[in-house]
Amino acid sequence: MTYSASFRRFAFSFGTTFAVLYVVALAKDLALFTVFPSLGIVLAGTHHTRDVADPALGFLAPAIYWYGWIATAAVGAAMFGVVAVLLAGRWTQAVWPGWVCVISRGCQGDRGRAGRENSAVGAIA
Repeated sequence: MTYSASFRRFAFSFGTTFAVLYVVALAKDLALFTVFPSLGIVLAGTHHTRDVADPALGFLAPAIYWYGWIATAAVGAAMFGVVAVLLAGRWTQAVWPGWVCVISRGCQGDRGRAGRENSAVGAIA
């Protein structure tokens, strides 16, 4: 398949920026929303159970922040991708497309290796 140059610019900038912004959102606890699935509640922003109600609510209704972190990174990366599309092509050609893989792998850290070492297959072998 052949894609336009603007789509490639958007895809490369979105992928790289998403990986970086996800790590930032995770480290700084920046979620667009918090989900309490057992109660069917979605609250805007990051809300820990002690912020919303009684601390015992954390046991009864666990909060899920992952969706909010993903949304935070996706919105930020989409804005960055649109800016990359609007930039002149000669500015974006100076950036090596391989940075997408390098930055994504750098954001993963050692989690990939640790998962294989602790697996049951690794323990048997």
